[in-house]
Amino acid sequence: MNVKVADDTGRCQARTVARGIVWAVNHGAEVINISLCVESSPELEEAVRHAWSHGAVVVAAAGNEGRSTPSFLAYYADCLAVGATDEGGALALLSSHGEWVDVAAPGFEIYSTLPDNQFGYRSGTSPAAAHVSGVAALVFTVVEDRSGNGLVNDEVRQAIENSCSPMAVGGAGEGCVNAFAAVADAIALH
Repeated sequence: MNVKVADDTGRCQARTVARGIVWAVNHGAEVINISLCVESSPELEEAVRHAWSHGAVVVAAAGNEGRSTPSFLAYYADCLAVGATDEGGALALLSSHGEWVDVAAPGFEIYSTLPDNQFGYRSGTSPAAAHVSGVAALVFTVVEDRSGNGLVNDEVRQAIENSCSPMAVGGAGEGCVNAFAAVADAIALH
């Protein structure tokens, strides 16, 4: 489902993003991709917590500042914060990074949709977050509730983080996400 949280110029407010997250969860979303950064707010953090407690995984772009300064929503504990890798598989120079980043994914020259019904290449943590969102959706199809809490988002996140390919640089969390290994990890833990 597509939930519009930004105005036509691309600007958005934390309150609107929070309402969009809650709306998506309340309408059955299991994976919520957030490829934007906004200012932190109690309402936004509560919306992310609401998503997690209702079984959704919120995947958030870490930001394209190339620094270790935390970005929101990605910094929230209940988000899966995603950095970007470059064409060589290293952490991209533009990718925000730090102990608060959970995983990384391809984020260099990714072919995608653009405004005005166009297509082209984009780089950054936004396409990386979309990549991880796709992996999360795959894992949701095979994972089972091992913790007994009636939800599987914790197992989805664990499978993604446990199966990452290590990276030689710090600040990219568990490493580069590996879709095949994440699904295999989820199946093996049945």
